[in-house]
Amino acid sequence: MQSGNPHNQDDDPYGQPTIREFQYLPPYAPRQRRPGFRHWFRTRTRKTKFGLGCGAIVVILLLFSVCAISASAISGIGTLTPTPTTGLIAVAASPTVLQDTPTPVPTQQPTPTPTPKPLPKPTTAPTLAVQPTQPPPPPKPTSKPCQAVNNNPWCFNFVPGNLIYNPPGNFCAYFNCISSFWQEDVPGDGYVVECNDGTYSLSGGERGACSYHGGEMRPLYSH
Repeated sequence: MQSGNPHNQDDDPYGQPTIREFQYLPPYAPRQRRPGFRHWFRTRTRKTKFGLGCGAIVVILLLFSVCAISASAISGIGTLTPTPTTGLIAVAASPTVLQDTPTPVPTQQPTPTPTPKPLPKPTTAPTLAVQPTQPPPPPKPTSKPCQAVNNNPWCFNFVPGNLIYNPPGNFCAYFNCISSFWQEDVPGDGYVVECNDGTYSLSGGERGACSYHGGEMRPLYSH
């Protein structure tokens, strides 16, 4: 039988909780680690991985070039290469003072004065004597002078040529025309003819020409 103590035998007589009360607490959960770079890199896309790889290669090359430049600079300290302009001679780690070598000064030579050359005299071209031009020969007459009947200005005559269907307006001033010379000619296709009595009519080739003047004798021609 249990004693009359109201508390359990495992309880503290001062009312403090004992070890049994902590047994009902939830178990201790370990702290989760954050994903590292490797896990982050695996979750990236192929394009991102390629860009990161190229960037890493560029950074490595830059670091390598910087190291090479610094190493060459460290190895070259204390040496001075002579330049052709200054003429200085440097010796590595030598206590002697560098001296400038005197540069030779070029001596100026007098420039020869050019001797003037005589200019050639202009040669005069021989002048040719002007020969008188001969006048052109007179043109040869191509045709015989016109023999105009009654000295008319149109050179109408009886030499066969062109028949005169439209005589000039002052034709009758040089020829003896019949009274009906300028009357309307029907059918209007007549030409100038001389009648047997010495008069002239404009009905040549038509019926009844020079009917009152002895008939037609010969036509008058133009040239």
